[in-house]
Amino acid sequence: MKAPLITAIICTRNRAPLLEIAIQSLFRQTRPRADYDIMVVDNGSTDQTADICSRFAGDAVRYVYEPVPGLSRARNTGWRQSHSRYIAYLDDDAIADETWIDALICAYESRSPAPAAVGGPVRLKWEVPEPEWINYALRLPLGFLDWGRQSRQLTPAEFLIGANCSYRRAVLEQFGGFHEYLGRKEDCLLSGEETQLQRKIEQSGDYLYYAHTAGVQHLVPSDRTQPRWFYHRFFWGGVTDVLLSRTTQAATTSIQGTVVAGPQRGGALMRLLCNTATAVNLTATYGRRIQGRIYMAYVLGWIWAKLGMVKADTP
Repeated sequence: MKAPLITAIICTRNRAPLLEIAIQSLFRQTRPRADYDIMVVDNGSTDQTADICSRFAGDAVRYVYEPVPGLSRARNTGWRQSHSRYIAYLDDDAIADETWIDALICAYESRSPAPAAVGGPVRLKWEVPEPEWINYALRLPLGFLDWGRQSRQLTPAEFLIGANCSYRRAVLEQFGGFHEYLGRKEDCLLSGEETQLQRKIEQSGDYLYYAHTAGVQHLVPSDRTQPRWFYHRFFWGGVTDVLLSRTTQAATTSIQGTVVAGPQRGGALMRLLCNTATAVNLTATYGRRIQGRIYMAYVLGWIWAKLGMVKADTP
């Protein structure tokens, strides 16, 4: 039997109701089913995830169980268990547009040389109304991505995100996939595995490609509109940027979408003091105080990692 061109992989843990919606979006694709297959990598779920996958008739969805926790581990398990030329990742809380698979394949097959990675826009699907204090910069860690209405090669300052990305299988084999120390593990919001891989790709002379018709919607649940989620997320963003700086060349833009020009460029202590002042300034607007506290959390995470409170193995 001929192998499909691309495997759509959903890595999941205890999100059965959302997973079913994500899978259903993959059955509504304009591309013929013979060109792609669907895989769910269950990263130690204790809910109805296995039952959800079994509801799809025959071999329509391939179910793979990965007990070792960690998003990077699950992603690596997925591509290693696949047999296709291209590997696409869709978040378990995302909904793929009907043209998603077709746009990804066309981007690889129509360009010479073919890109190392292809992704597309990510639109936010709000469970509750978006708070006024969430600005453009704060939408990025929620999964928002939009590089415009034209498909094109990305610049070194631009990036793809895990909610909507794909790679040539040969590229994953070349670099060994995702660094398994980095990436989400249960409640730990350490990130950076995509950043590290994409920087390796670009440093090797290859390139990333943005396909504007390869779009997805990404759910923003109500708990991620609360300041406390951003404090936690940005603290780990600071930690992540320090760990990345040890294994990749520095970039002026944090690819994980936490901050532009990290604190090392302006002095971590000074930025901490300035944002602390904003956070407690009663004359500032509520939104500005929240934003000050969020950036303060980032700098605290950055300092914590710089002091050696967390260590990462280098690949």
